[in-house]
Formats: sequence, structure tokens, C-alpha cells
Amino acid sequence: MDGLVRDARHAARNLLRSPGFALVTILTLALGIGANTAIFSVVNAVILRPLGYPQPDRLIYISSQFPALGFDQFWISAPEYLEFQERTRAFSIVGAFTTGQANLTAPDRPRRVNSAAGTADLFNALRVNPLHGRTFDVPETRPNGALVAMLSYELWQSAFGGNPQAVGTQVEINGRRRTIVGIMPPRFDVADSKAEVWLPLVIDPADRQSRGGHFLYLIGRLNDGVTLDAAKAELDTLLAGWPSSIAVPANATGVHTPDTKNHRLRLDPLQAQIVGSAKTAVLVLQGAVVFVLLIACANLANLLLARAESRHKEFAVRSALGAGRARLLRQFMVEGCLLSFAGAALGLGVAVFGLRALIAAYPDSLPRSAGITLDSGVFAFTLVVGLATGAIFGLAPLLHLGAEATSLALKEGGQRTTAGAGRNRVRRALVAGEVALAVALVIGAGLMLRTVLNLSNVDSGFNRGRLVTFAVNLPAATYTKSEQIKAFYDRLLERLGSTGGVQSVAAMSGLPPLRRVNANDTDIEGYDAPPEGPFENVDYYQTVTSGYVEAMGIPIVEGRAFQRTDAFGATVMINETMARTFYRGQSPIGRRVKPSGPADTPWFTIVGVLKDVKQGGVDKKTGTELYFNFEQLLSTRGNFNPGTMNVVLRTPLTPQSLALQIHRAVSELDPALPVVKLQSMDDVFAEAIGRPRLLAQLIGIFAGLAILLAAVGSYGVLAYMVAERRREIGIRMALGADRASVLRMVLSQGLGLTLVGVVLGLAVAFAMNRVLASLLFGVRPSDPATIGGVIALIATVALIACYLPARSATRVDPMIVLRDE
Repeated sequence: MDGLVRDARHAARNLLRSPGFALVTILTLALGIGANTAIFSVVNAVILRPLGYPQPDRLIYISSQFPALGFDQFWISAPEYLEFQERTRAFSIVGAFTTGQANLTAPDRPRRVNSAAGTADLFNALRVNPLHGRTFDVPETRPNGALVAMLSYELWQSAFGGNPQAVGTQVEINGRRRTIVGIMPPRFDVADSKAEVWLPLVIDPADRQSRGGHFLYLIGRLNDGVTLDAAKAELDTLLAGWPSSIAVPANATGVHTPDTKNHRLRLDPLQAQIVGSAKTAVLVLQGAVVFVLLIACANLANLLLARAESRHKEFAVRSALGAGRARLLRQFMVEGCLLSFAGAALGLGVAVFGLRALIAAYPDSLPRSAGITLDSGVFAFTLVVGLATGAIFGLAPLLHLGAEATSLALKEGGQRTTAGAGRNRVRRALVAGEVALAVALVIGAGLMLRTVLNLSNVDSGFNRGRLVTFAVNLPAATYTKSEQIKAFYDRLLERLGSTGGVQSVAAMSGLPPLRRVNANDTDIEGYDAPPEGPFENVDYYQTVTSGYVEAMGIPIVEGRAFQRTDAFGATVMINETMARTFYRGQSPIGRRVKPSGPADTPWFTIVGVLKDVKQGGVDKKTGTELYFNFEQLLSTRGNFNPGTMNVVLRTPLTPQSLALQIHRAVSELDPALPVVKLQSMDDVFAEAIGRPRLLAQLIGIFAGLAILLAAVGSYGVLAYMVAERRREIGIRMALGADRASVLRMVLSQGLGLTLVGVVLGLAVAFAMNRVLASLLFGVRPSDPATIGGVIALIATVALIACYLPARSATRVDPMIVLRDE
């Protein structure tokens, strides 16, 4: 330990005598280690850290499948949940929940919060106890049960000031007074729903008729000793006998009985279900920052090699005085670790800043984002990275410890011998490696940039420029009659439409381009579904006000849009995909459809076909869509409440400039209603492609840093080589070599290294094709344009980096060089 302390003091004194070298090294390490620490924090929170429940590996996510409809993962109906719960022996308990949003009249202001409704069995399956109070009792999840609610810890802190007396008090949720019975622990969540308010999920065990209403998520806990494979085997047996074991009542709506072919159930580990496709994206980010750290290490190894050149006599003298290789190696390792620990300490600050910026910019692009933090595991990772980094580039000076190198260093003029040939080869290899890693990173960044551009340029089906949108929800408990709802929206749209700068205004139930699928059974008059489908099922039901087509800028393909005269009729519009799917080249105008609903639901006549609008995601195929007239439904259905409606305003004004007028218009009509997600439609689309944008931005930053480091490395090696060969260059010029030939000589050496690096980098990039392919849209991993552009970029940067030392070489004065020698 005494020796290590002396080595540390000696290393510190050496670094203080070279502040420029120390500063560059520490900053380079801070960027590399900080980026790795930040991204590892994401990997740790999203992938590695177990879910915050007892025995989380026993928790299974249960969903349904409809292969004929193209749904690999779908909701489960209440009767199916009850029947599965009664029949399964593999699971000790199975809970159900559903997610949504709710209006909350908090003590400070009205809020629109994420909500979830769960059964009592759900919390028993998770084995989570509330921080204060209790969870739901079974009677509260039955019809006519007590109106209760639980709050998330975060909402309790922000809206109720963390007051323990909040338990037992009442709060208005969706127009109903509910008693708060519990406060959940910090960061409690279920399936990444980000729920802030929990309500009892009311299910009537006696109601087995409504089999078509699929809206539940299930989570089950495996019995002790039961494996997932065993549970799947039991499920296959249950599915085989399920249809024959259920006596479906004659009045059942939407008969869907689970079976082995058309309506299967699937079991997935809960954590795997939450992480989903984000796992690949997160691991790609971790790989990218590892590349950056390796490039930084290579750069610093080159820097240490160059610095060691100035200390080679010191090493030789210490070796001649009896210092063995192990003793000198310990000195180098201490110096390297001292630098890497300083870089790691500064890198932690970089990581904290980077994580805050990442979460603020992309709060919903990654699952389990609430748990992304610098914990003890991340600190341990940073310590290991710091040690490994110090060891990697701390070994560079070992090249100066050979017997031949020591002997030559002690001789006069030994510095001009060829003893450094091996070290030069190492330097060139490090530069080629830097270029290779940079090429692979830049290709990945280019492909992700192309992906984001392709997603941004996808035809959305409407003119999304100059559109501002927000949402409001009229609680069914308060707005019990259609007349109230109609009066509210009539006045709201009229007020907003008369606002200066607003050209048109409308409202819709579902906001493109990313909304939940409906998948509602719909009778199509005159259509007989073939055995292989497509079946009479419509992906999206959309309820819109008059003027919707004009406000959104959706082209009419055939027929017409809704008119005021349709208010008391039964008319609908459809999209192009629905026309192609069910009418196969024939005109659908005048044909009739009957949507899912009560037995007295009327037939609706199709009056128009609209251009396809993206609803299920920018990168997904457009589904079938059926448009209903909002005013018509309010006039013909006495208890119709559409729930959340999204208002759109076509205007050149920004959401910020309209915020005051919009909040005032809603508040004057109902002070208890919050205005939700006031933003431009361009921002809505940006959110819809948040994960690709996140990847493109981060990989782009890492790629830029990699190019910079590789360019610095190339410049440093060539500059050192020029300085080392000044005498040779001087002799060449004295013998008649012109400046152009010297320039070509130096450039050829630098660009030769770049060429080797590009070839190696292309090999690395092609090896990563299979991983990248799942993250791309509209571009192949081997896209020639992207690869050609990257090669051109790398060549340009390399030419600039090589030109500077090459130009310096042409300025060598042979007379001065020879006189000095």
C-alpha cells in the first residue's frame, strides 16, 4: 500500500506538470464514461432491474390472439377472465385491469391524469402493500360497490402535498365523489401504465353474456413449482375444451369463445411484455456508447504513446537502476487509473445531466422510464469502467520497456533510431480501429436518420400543418344527457371558431396517428366473408363533428362529407382501406353497415369515402375506419357520451399563443374540466415516432463524437510521424523532392489508414445488419446511398485531418533540418 501511495503521488506530480495533457485526457474520458454510465442507467432500469414485486419472475401477462384479424396480442373479455380464473390450476391468482384517463378535481386545480381500474385480485397477485391505507376489497369491485380510489405516490405528493390525512378524504374523479382508501408506494406501476389514480374494476360474476367486449389485461401469479411451459401446456388443454364447456346464452352479444385456432390465449413473462421491442433499441444504444469509449481509449493510448516518447529516457534510467517491468507497469497502471477515475468522476456529472435531458425530451419513448436513475449498480458499473479504461490505455507505455528500447535510449541519438517502428505500427492499428468503429457508428446514425425522415414524410392522409389540438372529457356522471353534451361542444366550437386567426375548428374521438384499435364487429350489407377472411370487423370507429373533413384537410375520394342536414339521419363515411377490403372495386356509396351495439342499432348509409388516415402508428399499415356523425349520434341516442373528444383548430397561430383563449373558453363552460395536451399536430406526430427519434438523436451524437475522436487520432498520429521523419523529409527535399510529392506521401499514409478503417468498419456494420433491421423503416441496413454518404463523409474528415500535418511537412526547410542534425 505504501508503494501504491508513492506511485499515486508521483503520478499526480507528473500530471500537474502536464496540465494540458491531463485536461484533454480527463475530458475525453468524461465524455466516454459519462455516455456509457447514462446509457447503462437506461439498460439497468429497463432490462436488468427486476420488477418491484415479490418474486417478479412468477408474474405472467395474459392476453388473447385473433390470428384471422391480424391481432397477435389483444384484450380479454370479462367472461373470459372469470372462466380462466375458475379453470386454471397453474396460477394461484389472476387479476385484471384496464387503463385510461380520468378528470381529477385536485385541491390545487383540475387535472387530467392517467388512470387504471383493477380487481382486488390484481393487487393480491402483485403482492404489493400500499404506503398508507389499503387496497380494494372484493365488494368494492362488484356492481353498486362503494366509490373508492387509490392514489399514486407521485400524485399524492404533487396534488395533495404528501398529506397522510388524504386517506379517508373524498375527491371528485370523473364527476363522482370517491373516498381515497390508499396511497401506493413510490414508483408503483403495473405493465408500465403510469397510472396516477387507481379505481375498482367493477365486474359482475353473474354476467357471462357480454363476451364481445374485450378490454381487460390480465396478470397471473404462477403456483409454486409451476413453470411457464407447464402453464402453457395447461392452457392448450383448456383451449381445446373451452368452447364445449361454455353454454352461450341466446342473447349473448358478440360470441367469442376461446379456442385453439381463431381465439387463442397467450402467456408472456410480465417483464418481457413491458420491455418489448425497446430491448433491442436500448442494447443498440449501449453498444454505440461502448464503441465511443473504445475509440476514446484508442485515442488516449496514442496520446500516452506520444507522451511516453518524451519520457523514454526516464523509463530507461529507471530500468537500468533496477526497476523491473512489473514495477514500471504498476506505475503506468496507477497513472492510467488516476486519470480514468478523474474522468469517471466528471463523467458522473455528464451522466446526470444527460439523463435529465433524455427523460425531459423523451418521457414516454422508453418503458419503465420512471425508474431510470443513478443507483448503486450504476455507480459500480462506472467504477468497473473506470478501472478497465485505466488498465487499457495505461498499458500503452509498455512498448517502451523492451531491452532494445532501453539500450538505445541510453545512447546519444538513440531517439532517432528505428526502435519506434513497432510503436508506429501500434499507433496506425489504433487509428485504423478508431476509424472502423466510427464508420460503423456513422452508418448506424445515417440509417436511423433516414428512418426518422421516412417516418416524418409518411403520408398521414391529411394536412397536418397549421393544426393545433387539445382534448376534453365530459364525465358521464355529470353529463348524463345528450343535450348537455351537444350544448357544450356547440358553444365550445363556436367560441373557438370565432377566435381571431382560427380558420376552422372540429372535434373527433380518436386522434391520429397513434390510437388504440377498436376492432369492432360490424355487419356489412351484401358482404359474405370467405373462410380465410377478411371478416366483418372494422379496426377503428371515429366519431367526428361536421366540418371535420375541412378542418383536417382530408381529401374526399368519393361521395361527400357530413353535412348539417345529416344530424337526424343515419349516415357514415368510410376510408379507402375499408372500401377496398369489403367492396372490392365497387362503389360503396349508398351501401349500408350496421355497427356493433344494442339490438336496436340502426343500419347506416355510406355517403362518402375519405383518403386513408394513419391511426395505428406512422409505420403501420392503415386499418379499416368507419366515421360517425357526432351531432347525429347525439340527436338519435338519448344517453350517448363519446368520452374524450379531441378538438382541432386550423390556424397559423401557435399553441402557446392560443392557450389563454382555449383555457378561458373551456373554463367558462365548465370550470372543473382540464384542457389536456394542448399542442401542435406536428408535435403529436413527433411523439408518435419518439423512439426512432431518440435513437437517431443519441446515435447521431455518439457518431459525431466518434468522428471527432477518430479525426483527432488520425491528426495526432500523422503529426507525430511528420515530426519523427523531419530529417528524412528534409533529405528528400534537399535531393529534389518537391512539396507536392511530400504532400502526397504524407496524405497517402493517412488516407491509407482511413481506407483500412473504412473496410473494417463496413465489415462491422454489415455484421450488425440483423440487429439494425428491426429498428429501420423504409431503408435497408445495406442501403447504398447511406453507406456511400458515410464513406464520403469519413473521407472528407480524414482528408482534413491528414492535410494539416501533410501541409506542415511541406514547410520543412532542408537546410535548417540538416544543420540541426
